[in-house]
Amino acid sequence: MKNLIYIAILSGQLCSAQNWFPHSAVPLPEKRWDVGIFQPFRFGVSEKLEYSLHPLLFFVMPNLSIKLSHKDVGSWSTASRHGFFYPTPLLNMLTHEDKFGVISPEFDPIPRLLGLYSDWLMTGSLSPSTYLTIKTGLSAGISFGYLDERSSIDLPLVYHRLGVFYNKWALRLGVDLTGQIAKKLRFLVDGDAHVLPGFDGDLSLEHKGVLIWDKSEHFRLICGYKFVWGRFPFGTQARILPYIPMIETWVPFIDLQWTGTRI
Repeated sequence: MKNLIYIAILSGQLCSAQNWFPHSAVPLPEKRWDVGIFQPFRFGVSEKLEYSLHPLLFFVMPNLSIKLSHKDVGSWSTASRHGFFYPTPLLNMLTHEDKFGVISPEFDPIPRLLGLYSDWLMTGSLSPSTYLTIKTGLSAGISFGYLDERSSIDLPLVYHRLGVFYNKWALRLGVDLTGQIAKKLRFLVDGDAHVLPGFDGDLSLEHKGVLIWDKSEHFRLICGYKFVWGRFPFGTQARILPYIPMIETWVPFIDLQWTGTRI
């Protein structure tokens, strides 16, 4: 079940191969779409608007985000991203006693929770095929009922993202670098911070590295890893993900992505 949670969080962490990858300030071109097994479905509505959602998670954690392009600042493209997620159905699925349970049944049911976030994105070109993106944003967590802090899931990636519902707000900071290695091979490296000011376990620092192989115009293979260091109520912890507890080892994260244009 821990692997299910990691996949749920990692599902938005890998990227497509162009300067309009998910965390850049450049929306997908109009009528263009892309989707992966573990990645969001994204669609370019117009030159200035893109929307995305995670189809794999939508029925257990409804979610939606939009990206709005704004006026360039010098040579930098700018955009804002706004979204929501509703994790209550997924958390209630994880609230039971057996081996698949992650949250104690004494906290059943989890109250209705609504996560909101807004980010500001700036993307600049360092070379014809290399792009740098700077990200900053705020998150808010709304609980429509009493949420006991003991119900937190103390796992890397998960604790600090869901911590917004206990702390009520969080700060997000990050930088992404993507570029071309060969004709059909690209890379992405990034660094992100999730800050919960005043919370017990207030900081998570994350880094990922990704290789993207463009087999064709409509299909690509993505392979990568995620490193997480965080402060938790029990102390600090660092881990490379995905991590398989049964064999006590790390394995590469692999995803397949399809892309195309709506006629």
